[in-house]
Amino acid sequence: MRKVVFLLICLFAFPLFCYAEPIQQQPVFFDTGNTKKVVGIFLEAPVTYVNNEKVRVLVPEKAIPLFPRHQFTVLPFDKTTMALRTYKEDNRMVVNQYYSQPVNRSDIQKIAKGLKADYALFIIISNGPPRVGAGLFTMSFKTTITCDVRLLDVETGEYLVSKEIVKDGSSTGVTMVGGIPSFDNAYNEALEKALSELTIDTASLIKPKEKTE
Repeated sequence: MRKVVFLLICLFAFPLFCYAEPIQQQPVFFDTGNTKKVVGIFLEAPVTYVNNEKVRVLVPEKAIPLFPRHQFTVLPFDKTTMALRTYKEDNRMVVNQYYSQPVNRSDIQKIAKGLKADYALFIIISNGPPRVGAGLFTMSFKTTITCDVRLLDVETGEYLVSKEIVKDGSSTGVTMVGGIPSFDNAYNEALEKALSELTIDTASLIKPKEKTE
């Protein structure tokens, strides 16, 4: 009798197993951690200085450590320099081999957006008119160097950080380029000082932005 009951149970249960819908597995999503913010570094300075090999080393060396690697991706300085130069050429801002019209915040915002950057570290180096002084055997040139470093939010166009260094620089007739006094050493000193003293609250840069209604 028990065998008959067991057989009947199996016969009734068999169709349930055959026609039951398979359980669909929900897809599993893993956090890849690929949420790094992209930063571009742009230098606006006299053409002869931008083309200097030392500045190509100095800028990344001092600027990249400001942005932790696990949170930010800093674009190669050569790439941003090329993008800036191309933008100036396309917009007829290059006057000659020694001078080009300076870019402004709107220009940097456009260039940075083209590079898919979230933030732009915008460095502006300028100097006042050279002051000439003559010695017994040499001629000296002095000027006031201004190095302005700003962090731009590419999406909003807002400056988040600003640091300005003003210092006097000097040159000599030996370092003149094309009849124009060169202040590269003074530029380097001002740039290095500005970047060394610059502080950025990177934690605030990676926080999700609040949407305004």
